[in-house]
This record gives sequence, structure tokens and C-alpha cells, in this order.
Amino acid sequence: MKKAIIVFQKFPSPGKVKTRLAATIGNEKAVFIYTYLLNYTHKLLSSIKADVLIFHEGPIDTKQYAKDNYSFYPQTGKDLGEKMSQAFDQAFTEGYEHVIIIGTDCIELRLRHIEEAFACLANNDLILGPAEDGGYYLIGLNKNDGQLFENIAWSSDSVFANTIAIATEKQLKVHLLECLNDIDEYSDLSDQLIALISETDSK
Repeated sequence: MKKAIIVFQKFPSPGKVKTRLAATIGNEKAVFIYTYLLNYTHKLLSSIKADVLIFHEGPIDTKQYAKDNYSFYPQTGKDLGEKMSQAFDQAFTEGYEHVIIIGTDCIELRLRHIEEAFACLANNDLILGPAEDGGYYLIGLNKNDGQLFENIAWSSDSVFANTIAIATEKQLKVHLLECLNDIDEYSDLSDQLIALISETDSK
């Protein structure tokens, strides 16, 4: 079974990443946190037996990812939903059969969550990893369904609920992963990340 993990990520530019977090801790520290999470995500993926398709916004240094199973694509689409739908289309066009999308916001994401997502795609139409803020940190499909990404208020607390409503209406078989915490605001930061920010103050 040909598997792919799509990673949505941005170039870590001040004012472009973690803007809600930056409102509290400033752009420089927000970029630090984003970069830390980005590195964490790709370190995690180094243990996964699947191809990694990076869909990036802004420039990317592909030499940072010296792995044979990495491919790179610019994000296209007018909003997050259209961008994800087009990314799924790209992956399925290239012959992948089980495809999941993740971002780089979830430090609670573990290898077991990704393995469970791929395993459960064998008997389900849709895999979702709900986030505590009402969104989702992972979505997996066996084939693209653009309706899952239409008329969604992205970056709101209704994203997960709206997606489930669409899936229910379409009678899709859904498997839910463990609910995890995405990092978008200061209140989402773990003690570990707060300590790392403090260390940057002392340097």
C-alpha cells in the first residue's frame, strides 16, 4: 500500500507564523516556537515508513531535508480548505492510496497516532485527529472528497464539528484519533516550551 504524509508548513518569517502567539510573546519568540515545532515534526516523521510531501508557503531550503522520500510542492488555493483538497488531489494523482495531512502545530503528536491513522484507513473513509481548540491536527483519506473542505470557517472552533457534519451527511465511515492540543496561543504552550522561550531571554 503506497502511503504519503502531507505536511503543510510555512517559511518561518516574523509576522507570518504563529500570529496569535506573537500577540503575546512577540514575533521573534513566535518564530522560535514555530521553528522548534517544525523541527520536532520532521524528526518524528523520520521514523515513519511513508513518503513525505511538503506543501510549503513561502521559500523552502530543500537541502535541509536530505531524504529520498521527501518531495516539495508550493501550496495552491484560495483558502486552507482548497489548499488541502488540491494537496490530496496531487498525492492521489501520483498513485498514493493512503494519504494523511498534518500541520506543524502539535507537539503532542506521536508515532502511534500516525500509525493508527494509516492502519484505520484500510476500513474507513475518513480519519480525523480532533484538536482541543475545535479544529483537527490530522486528516486522512483513501480518495479525495472536495466537499469535506467546502464552507468551513477555517481557524474557528467549529472546523471539526463542521467536518463531521459533512461526513455524516455523506455517510462516510469515520475513525477518530485521540484528541490533542494544537499550539496557537500562549495558553497552549507546555511548561517545556515556556522554559525554552525563557532560555532565549537569557542569551
